[in-house]
Order: sequence, then structure tokens, then C-alpha cells
Amino acid sequence: MPVTMVEGRRLSLTHLDKVLYPATGTTKGELVHYYTAIASALLPHLRDRPVSFVRYPDGSEGQQFVTKHLPPGTPPWVHTSDTPGRTEPIRQVVIQDLATLVWAANLVAELHTPQWRDDEPGAADRLVLDLDPGAPADILACRDVAALLRERLAADGLAAYPKTSGSKGLHLLVPIVPTPAEEVTAYAKGLAGELAAAYPELIVASMAKARRPGRVFLDFSQNAAAKTTAAPYTARARATPTVSAPVTWDELAAAADPAELSFTIDDMPDRMARHGDLLAAMLNPAKAGRLPAAGAAAPRAARPAAPAAGRADRPPPAAPPQSGAGARALAPPVAVMRPKAAREVPAADALPGGVQYSIKLDGFRAVAFARGSAPAVLQSRSERDLAPDFPDIARALAALPDGLVLDGELCAWHEGRFAFGQLVRSSRARARDEVAVAYVAFDLLAIPGHDVRDRPLRERWGLLQAALAGTGPPLQIVLATTDRAEALTWREALAPTGVEGLVAKGLDTAYRPKARPGWVKIRDTDTVDALVVAYTGTPRRPRALIAELADGTRALTAPQLDARQAREIAEAAAGRSRPPEDDPEHGPLHPVDPLPAEVLRDPGRTPYVRFVRLRGD
Repeated sequence: MPVTMVEGRRLSLTHLDKVLYPATGTTKGELVHYYTAIASALLPHLRDRPVSFVRYPDGSEGQQFVTKHLPPGTPPWVHTSDTPGRTEPIRQVVIQDLATLVWAANLVAELHTPQWRDDEPGAADRLVLDLDPGAPADILACRDVAALLRERLAADGLAAYPKTSGSKGLHLLVPIVPTPAEEVTAYAKGLAGELAAAYPELIVASMAKARRPGRVFLDFSQNAAAKTTAAPYTARARATPTVSAPVTWDELAAAADPAELSFTIDDMPDRMARHGDLLAAMLNPAKAGRLPAAGAAAPRAARPAAPAAGRADRPPPAAPPQSGAGARALAPPVAVMRPKAAREVPAADALPGGVQYSIKLDGFRAVAFARGSAPAVLQSRSERDLAPDFPDIARALAALPDGLVLDGELCAWHEGRFAFGQLVRSSRARARDEVAVAYVAFDLLAIPGHDVRDRPLRERWGLLQAALAGTGPPLQIVLATTDRAEALTWREALAPTGVEGLVAKGLDTAYRPKARPGWVKIRDTDTVDALVVAYTGTPRRPRALIAELADGTRALTAPQLDARQAREIAEAAAGRSRPPEDDPEHGPLHPVDPLPAEVLRDPGRTPYVRFVRLRGD
């Protein structure tokens, strides 16, 4: 029986030549050596956390069993802690040093830890999301879900760090200030439900295994105080000695085969030499985020913009230049013109100076700022910068003259039609599914050194054509004409592609958002105007709306709002909500100051409507 000294501790190591992984011939001695080599990265993630062992002393193909209690023969110098159990405290090992780690490696066990430390049981200092693919989905599908989660977490001011599970899936770790485990679980559960509702073809939040094939199970339950997760760098009891390995977002984005995201104990020394500890931020209290307060959500404009998967976080836009400095006459944010709704397409002489007709597209309204060597900005309706979410558009804008400012629409094109839903997916997911994204400009607000919003549309249109002359996709100019008959032909011919209708603008109109004169929109739907007067659910995640129709009828929206619609309502209702009340028909309600909206009225006598969008005009 080999005996060794580790940090002054005498250890007896047994059966070091025993093969634990028959597929690779990996021995127990090699496993112990791995833990010794990786200790500098692993120990900080184990320190002060009680360890649960998944033991496999007869190898990865032998019997496995889980234990939280002290193993027989635990040396008296091993640090232990009494942790909460169902009926009485459990005495568990806490791996604080190299000697204890080597002793634990000799047990042949996976190392699992809770999300809290032993000095404050149940107060989680990290959030964990376990992405488990159901065949034929694989870790690449988990990668796509991870990108969506990264963006969604960033919207709540939280940073996510990925690691492989060492099995089939991925783990996302989020450093947080210590928070009761039940609150973390509630937040994670809400997040899982939200994304599962938005991407039902990709994500499932239910634990029912029958629903998982072909999708990724977003397991939020590991945030419960009694649950544990495979520790970073632990070896797993699989066919080969795989490791729960931290990875970079760039690695995830670049992977074309699941094998590229599988790492064994033989791979880790080189990875450590190249990257160091990729989860070092999890150990830095300054990186800890704070979960949104229960039932509350910050306005979207106040949240940090989520970078696209695989891209480094971008700095906020530089401060606007002082008056008279540089070539930029406008800096974000700027107010935008919004057309009024109309039922009929106006005659060619109905608006000041005659009418320009353009097709109405269903996308993300965005003001584009070309900023020379500084990153381009795509200002959304809520004044977020969308440029990190649309890197191809941002790169195209960077090639335009510094100081050029455009107004337009971000549009997605998929399978022969415009596809608004594709815009909420990650740039990588769109690229994988061959979704084309374009920025379609319909106005120009500034040229280098000059604000041109006071000039008439006919002049701004000429400047827009000159500015984008010679450019091509993904930058385009909207289809427009002064011929009403031609516009009506477009309206009919392009309807199958998802074109929503027409916008008519007076050619003599200046760009004055507060006045909004001379712009109208004609939508080709049977929507009706309504006022949103209350919602069910929570302020962070509204579920359904109470809409008041023009005749005074109040109707409930059905089915449940999707994630995008819920965010739209949450943002608009922020600061406009009144104290909750209990409605005998609909249950708990959150009344709001009326929000103008468009709805589709379902046929039949039941007073249900389908929410389309807030009008914003």
C-alpha cells in the first residue's frame, strides 16, 4: 500500500493500478494524479462547501452510490461541517486543502457541491441552470439554449459562465450575492418557464421525460438548498474519464461537433495552461449580481444590452461629443416619429407636398448611428443598444461615414417571408438556420456634422439614397413610390411575404416626433383598437391582459402572452401600475393606466381577444 506525504499529512493510497475506465485503460493512479495537477483551479470552487460523493470504487462500469455522510475511516484532520438534513444534521466533508483532495480522490468519487457555503446554509451565492438534452438533441442544442439564457440573464444584470456537465449537457453558473435558495429557485423556475414558452420547439421546463426527446430540458431545480451540482473540474463516472470542464463562449459558438465540447482528464492540463481558471469570476465578490426583486422587473432600457453569444461584452457607447465637436450632429438617444393608424390609403394629394408610399415591415424599429472607429449603435424603441445582438448589421454600419444617422427597421427573412419571431433568437441560431437579417432604412436624420430632421422628407429621401448608394445587404432602402396605384399593387402582391401594409408620408413633412404630422400607417389585418387596463401574473412576467374595447366591453386575452409580449407589457406598465386587486372573474389583477393596443377579436360569444401589440402612437 503506497504511503505518501501531502502538506504534512500521511496518506495511504490503495490499488493505484486498478483500471477505472476500461474504454481508455485509465487507472486510479492516473485519476489521483489528475486531481493533484488540477488542484490549484479546483480547490477554490470546493472550499467552504460540503461535498457529496458519487462513488464508483469498482470503476465507471461498476456499481455507483451517492453519500453525503462521512465515509468510513475519514481522518480526524479532514475538515467537516454539520449541514441541514431532512430530520437531523448531516456531518459532511469540506475539502479545504490538497491533502483532503488527494484523500477524496483515493475514494474514487465524483465531487458534488451545493450552491451555498457551510457558514450560511441555504443562502446561495450562485445560480445554476442545468441544460440536459433529450436525444436526438445534443450538447450543440444546449449551446443554443445557453446563448438565449446568457442574453436573458444579461437583461437582469447577471453574468453567466458555462461549463460542460462532463456528461451530455451544459451548466450555466451565475455569481450572485447570497440569496435564500427558495428565492433563487423561484427566479430560475420563472426563467425556465419563460424561455420554454418562447421556444417550445427547443426548450422544455417540465421534468416529465416524455416531453424531452429532441429538446433541451432546462433544469432549474438544482438551486434548491438540498440539491447539489457536479463541481467544476470533477471527473465523471462515464465510459471515458470526462470532466465537468469550464469553456469559453467563443468555444461554444465555434463548435461544429459535440466531440469538440467533450474533455477528459488528459485534456485538462493543456487547457489550464492556455486559459487558467475560466470560472475565476465566480470567486470574485465584485462580480456577484443581484436577482430582481420578487414580482419586479427593471425597465428594459435600464438593463444592460445582451451581447450575442460568442462575443466579448462590449463597452457602453462613448459619451456624445460636445456641441460643435467632431462630425456627429446627433447622438443617442433620439425621439422617433410614429405614424398614426388609418383605415384607408390616402390619396396622392392628401398629405403636405404629396404622398410617399412605402411598404410597412414587421420588425424591430431602430435608429442607426454610424460612429466611425467607435462601435455603431442601434437604438431600439426602449433606447437599448441592439447592435451587440445584430453584429452583421453593426459591422455594415461601421463602414458608413461617421455621423450618419438612419431611421429604419431590423427585419428577418426566413423560408420566403418576413419572420418577426426570428429577431428574438441569438445571432448564431439565426445563422445556423439560414435566417437573413437586414436593416431597412426609410429615413435619414443626420449626415456628418448636420442634423437634417427639419428638412422636408423629399430632401431627406434624396440624402438617404445618396448615403446608401453602392451599399448592399444587409443595409437596404425601403421599397417606396409616389404612385398610389403602384403602392396598392405592392400591398396585394407582397401580403403573402408578411408585409403588413403601407405607410404614407407627406413629402413636405419634417421629422418632428412630438407633432407627428403627415405620417399614417394602414395595416392589412382585422385588428381593432383597445386599451389594456389590467394584467394577470406578476409585474415581471404578465400572463394575460384585460383589454377594454371601443364599445366598453372588457375581454381577457388568450392564449397566454409569449415572452416577447410579456416583456413589452412589463416595460410599458412600469410606473403605471396601481395596487393589485382581486377580481371575482379573473382572480388577482394588476390595474394599469390605460395602454393603447391592437387586438384581434376571436369569433364566438366568449369575450376573448388576441393581443397583437401596443400601439405606441
